[in-house]
Amino acid sequence: MSNTTQKQQTAEMDATLQENFRIGERWAMIGVVGNLFLTAFKYVGGIVGHSAAMIADATHSASDILASGAVFLSMKVAKKDKDKEHPYGHGGAEIIATAIVAVLLIAAGLSILSTAINTLRSGEFSRPGVIAFIAAVVSIVTKEVMFRLTYRVGKKINSPALIADAWHHRSDVYSSIGTVIGIGGALLGFPVLDPIAAGLVSFFILHMAYSVIRTALSQIMGHSADEKVYAEIEKVANETEGVCFTDEIRAKETGPYISADVTIHVGKELTVGQGHDIARTTRQNLLQKVEHLYDVVIHVEPEHDPNEDI
Repeated sequence: MSNTTQKQQTAEMDATLQENFRIGERWAMIGVVGNLFLTAFKYVGGIVGHSAAMIADATHSASDILASGAVFLSMKVAKKDKDKEHPYGHGGAEIIATAIVAVLLIAAGLSILSTAINTLRSGEFSRPGVIAFIAAVVSIVTKEVMFRLTYRVGKKINSPALIADAWHHRSDVYSSIGTVIGIGGALLGFPVLDPIAAGLVSFFILHMAYSVIRTALSQIMGHSADEKVYAEIEKVANETEGVCFTDEIRAKETGPYISADVTIHVGKELTVGQGHDIARTTRQNLLQKVEHLYDVVIHVEPEHDPNEDI
């Protein structure tokens, strides 16, 4: 494969990444707008309907605005071209955004829990109005739709930040379900259920925050790619003409990227130039066929018994 062809392929990959980041930006902004609407709607429903659970739920939605905003900004940074200081691009910005989303989830969960405890301690329970119940139902439907669409797009473009934002939407669904139960129980004559529901919801949110931040920290520590990625790398490399076998495959995730190191073994009778050509072809095949693989380093070794310790 010629150098010109390699440059064309690299340019095509960069263009695909840029388009993915633009898609991510668009969906993050949709999240900001949607959360602005829901926050205002739920605050009105909570205040007018005298519901502590709904006001806590609205506070959670307010944190969603910041989360989606952080994801939007991370996409702006991540789509910047590679430079001298960042030879592998700026995809790590998505990991930072994922961590920010987790922190905001923790803050929202603790805020809701604090509000619920204070209400229970005061012993002052007011019966919420129907408008608070309606607001909670609208929130469940809206945020579930936002979750499904955002998650699907996040998986498609392999964006950890957008996937984390989607789970933030889903946490709002859980929050609103708890709110519906609490407000419904209060409307039936058990007003203490309103703050209890708010407190229970906070634990769902905190658990989700733990899952999100664990993902972010795992990537910061150079988390290994999925086993399916390893299998695909081995398959594609071994199918490349001239490759006897592969070993010592390493692959890690960095934001939306996957980078890898692969050792291939070629015939020991080949010249250095021939081995180099096989390595170059192997690299291009991997970049073409392994999804989300953005960079791979090929090491060439002479053929030997794969069970031999050398």
